[in-house]
Amino acid sequence: MPGVYVFPGGAIDPADRVPWAFEAGAETLGTRLARSARAAMRETWEEAGVLVGRPSAGLSTAPARAPVEQAYVERGLVAAMDLLTYVGRAITPSHSSRRFNTRFFLADGNNVFGEPAASEELEDVRWHAVGDERLESFRDVTRFMLARALALRSGTASGASPLFYWAKNARRIGVCREAETAR
Repeated sequence: MPGVYVFPGGAIDPADRVPWAFEAGAETLGTRLARSARAAMRETWEEAGVLVGRPSAGLSTAPARAPVEQAYVERGLVAAMDLLTYVGRAITPSHSSRRFNTRFFLADGNNVFGEPAASEELEDVRWHAVGDERLESFRDVTRFMLARALALRSGTASGASPLFYWAKNARRIGVCREAETAR
């Protein structure tokens, strides 16, 4: 979506389907969400240059298999999935030429390492102050997930993790079944 503020994102790669040698806390998300969390953490590193994690305590001596794992090793970090909060899921309309079935996660900035930087996929990558007053400037899915993330952060979110989707050209909100296993 050129010219629009979006989250880093992409597909679940085959390497995201198996636990990384340098990860911790995946069991807090469950198998399906852990795959999505790995993809989210990898895409955030590839597109924005930052890692979500905590200092490693010698968790593994296994060699890094993927570039993102090597990035964690070089910085002495572990990919701490238990630091992620599952925000929700969105599915693009069936009439869209490009379809997405996306999971969104929230991480506290205190657990982010590195400075955001532009990439081939994202421009104007930096820390942005986001509050309710700015939400109107985003596209509907981004606005919806940001509002949910802000509510989770402030402790005012209610209900289960939402599923944002379109049915017969109308937006709908459902409940994510996969969230029942996540915290």
